[in-house]
Amino acid sequence: MAADKNLIGEISNNLRHLIQLLQTRSKKIRKETGITGPQLLAMKTLTEFPDISISELARRIYLHPATVVGIVDRLEGRSFVKRRRSKRDLRQVNVRLTAKGKSALQKAPGAARAPVLDGLETLPDKKLKRLSLSLAQLVRILDLSAKGPVPKRRRGRPRKEESMPVKRRGRKSS
Repeated sequence: MAADKNLIGEISNNLRHLIQLLQTRSKKIRKETGITGPQLLAMKTLTEFPDISISELARRIYLHPATVVGIVDRLEGRSFVKRRRSKRDLRQVNVRLTAKGKSALQKAPGAARAPVLDGLETLPDKKLKRLSLSLAQLVRILDLSAKGPVPKRRRGRPRKEESMPVKRRGRKSS
């Protein structure tokens, strides 16, 4: 059975609208608190998981570790977080929220609690379950499309066209 093009268009429009609403909310949070949405999310996560690595923080907030390094740099510049070497593995740097960071987070209670959570709490469990399953399916679809096709790995030596180009000496083009 072919997919209903009108329903797909509606879903696409709702996704765009959702993204726009999230961006607007992030701007409002920044204006009210001086903290960006991703910074706030990182700080909230650090209250739940104190003293975690940047890679673990990145995994928990679904951002690339390089992006999280920038977020942590800015939070550290404002003395909201502190980095320190892990006692178990000296190669690893962990991040923790400072007292100043905890205070800043407490001053932003409305921003820290997303209004969508209040709305979700009014829904009956049956609707929440359906919504959860639908969003999980959407995430799987987007996740697969983001990764793209998985290239096949070859065993043995690479073909001539797959190998690195060879530099030739002494040849000049005429």
